[in-house]
Amino acid sequence: MTRPALLLLCALACFGCGDDLETPTSASTTESTLTTRLFSGVIPVKGARFYSYTVTTPGTVTAMFASLTTGTGAIARSALELGIGIPAGTGCAVRQMVNAAPALVPQLTQEAAAGTYCVNVADTEGLPASMNFAIRIVHP
Repeated sequence: MTRPALLLLCALACFGCGDDLETPTSASTTESTLTTRLFSGVIPVKGARFYSYTVTTPGTVTAMFASLTTGTGAIARSALELGIGIPAGTGCAVRQMVNAAPALVPQLTQEAAAGTYCVNVADTEGLPASMNFAIRIVHP
């Protein structure tokens, strides 16, 4: 088949297509949009760090202790205390906590009303040195 004939065949095939396809519609939902926040820093031996976040609509908050690495980037498997609470002065008044090793799954879940909350990470066992960490919070 020659090139002009092939182009003509393709053109005819395209003209045979109609515009009668239905446009998909999105289902209506009352679910709120979720916000994902990543907090990272350095935790000193026997130290703690906290970060605040704001929940705009009531719903479920999940916290994940995502990673723990040495200063050289080596992965550490030590467990830290992960907690959710309400900011109090220069700290976080933890209301719910869990000892957790880094994992890519939610390790702490809490129902929350609209308001300001905090996530706290603490070294209660004594790390061998200061380490880099990351925490992921998903909230409405």
